[in-house]
Amino acid sequence: MSTIANCYAPVVGDTTPPELRLLDALFRLNKSVLADVRIHVAAAGDLDLVDFLALRTIELGVDTPGDLARDLGLNPAVISRTLTKLTHAGMIQRHIDGVDSRRSRITLTSTGAETNAAIAARVRPGLAERLNGLPAKEVDRLLDTLERL
Repeated sequence: MSTIANCYAPVVGDTTPPELRLLDALFRLNKSVLADVRIHVAAAGDLDLVDFLALRTIELGVDTPGDLARDLGLNPAVISRTLTKLTHAGMIQRHIDGVDSRRSRITLTSTGAETNAAIAARVRPGLAERLNGLPAKEVDRLLDTLERL
C-alpha cells in the first residue's frame, strides 16, 4: 500500500464523522479510477476523459447538450467543444429537435458506439480487479448502496 493510501487507512478510535469519511473515500476512489480510465481512453485514440464521459452519458440516454452539461457538471462551453470534436470524429450526430427547433438532440453513431464499447472493454478488467477484492455479496451491497446515495 502506498504512503498516501496509508494516510487514509482507518485508525482505531477515529472520530471522523461518517459524512467526511464518505467524502474522503469517494474522492480517493474517484481519483484512482479516473487515473486508470484516462490511460485507456488515451490509448483508444485521440480522445480525452471528457470525450469518453460524454459518449457514455449519451449512451445512457442523455440526448441534449444542456442535459449533458448538467449531468456531467461541466461548463456548457466545454460540452460544446467536446460535441464539436465528437461530431468531426464521426462519433455523434446532432439533430434538430422535432418539437422545439431551438434545441438539438445528440445520438451516437456506430463509430461512437464502437469506440465507447472498446474503451469500456479496456476499463472493465481494472474495475473488476478492484471489485474482486470483495465478496460478491459485498459488491452487490456496495453498488446498491451507492445507487441509493
